[in-house]
Amino acid sequence: MKTFPFGSGRPDPGSFPNRGLAGAAMRILPELGDELAKYPGSLGFEPLRRLMSERFERREGAPLPVGQVALTTGSMQAVTLMAQAFVEAPGDVIVMEEYSYSGTIDAYRKERAELVGIPLDEGGMRMDALEDAVADLTARGKRPKFIYTLATYQNPTGSIMPLERREELLAIAGRFEIPVVEDHCYADTVYEACHVPALYTLEHRTPVIHIESLSKILGPGVRMGYFAAPQPLLDQILQYRRDGGTSALSAAVVYEFFREEMWSHLEAINAIVKQKRDLMFEMLAQFPDAFEWFSRPKGGLFIWVKLPDGTDTAACERLAESRGIDYATGKAFHVYSRDVPYIRLAFGFASLDRIREGIALLAGCVRETRKGSLKRLYGEENSV
Repeated sequence: MKTFPFGSGRPDPGSFPNRGLAGAAMRILPELGDELAKYPGSLGFEPLRRLMSERFERREGAPLPVGQVALTTGSMQAVTLMAQAFVEAPGDVIVMEEYSYSGTIDAYRKERAELVGIPLDEGGMRMDALEDAVADLTARGKRPKFIYTLATYQNPTGSIMPLERREELLAIAGRFEIPVVEDHCYADTVYEACHVPALYTLEHRTPVIHIESLSKILGPGVRMGYFAAPQPLLDQILQYRRDGGTSALSAAVVYEFFREEMWSHLEAINAIVKQKRDLMFEMLAQFPDAFEWFSRPKGGLFIWVKLPDGTDTAACERLAESRGIDYATGKAFHVYSRDVPYIRLAFGFASLDRIREGIALLAGCVRETRKGSLKRLYGEENSV
């Protein structure tokens, strides 16, 4: 593990409820009967699905029918299932934010989809650009198979799509009869009051598939997520499952723990991670010559940072790695893999001391790999 782990989105390791889950396992296992001697089925352990429905209604103020919820092995299984279900031939189009989660980009490329990126601003995906792109694609006989969006705490930028823009997105999708896949995996990582209703709860004329994750509030190792979709679309998507269902053992333990501890657990871990986020804001602001601009997300696990023009991003990454600093490059999140002067910093996993020390070291890496600095270090003839 790197000394300064700012690369992947993981919660605070000390907040993982080891004892709470152990106690939950002791309570629930004797009650399972023959549940573990059977395949979980395509929907998964019903008590956890019911709890996720209740969690959704409490947060969103709208019901989520239990019969529309299917548990998955992490939210990435749900993300991948979307392409498997909708992409029928190589080159079928998926529309998404121009900057999007690198794991989704990779998964959809492996399903041989053509990805079309829509520019973002501080409010997320731009609707003027979306409508133009969809109209052009449709006119060329390439109507998108679906629109994928991280409307809330967008990864990597941290933006929150305003309500009016969400309604416009659904209107555009409805006019062109394109399904929408809403990746809402950071929904419970909230540090400031900023709730905007999930797309799934808004009026829509085209199917909306809603994806959530428990990795961000427990840990990625738990591998627990779910998606919700209306029938008959739900059954059509589930035809592409090849795993026999999500672990009933894991689901039962998570259910028993969250049955009474969900909201107190969320309050505790969000307080811990907010402190880390605020410290990273403070540290980044101390080095304006190295970090030209950075987002200030109200939730999620990432800060999107612009490096100064003239920074050699590849050299910076190599130098940072040699000093034990792990972060994600902007190129990894660009739909077209362009070498852009951005980096994504994750603040959930590293300790406060590591954040304080690591950001200062990273600022030094940026300074040393700007074009002028490289010329001074290596000589004009060797500069890149």
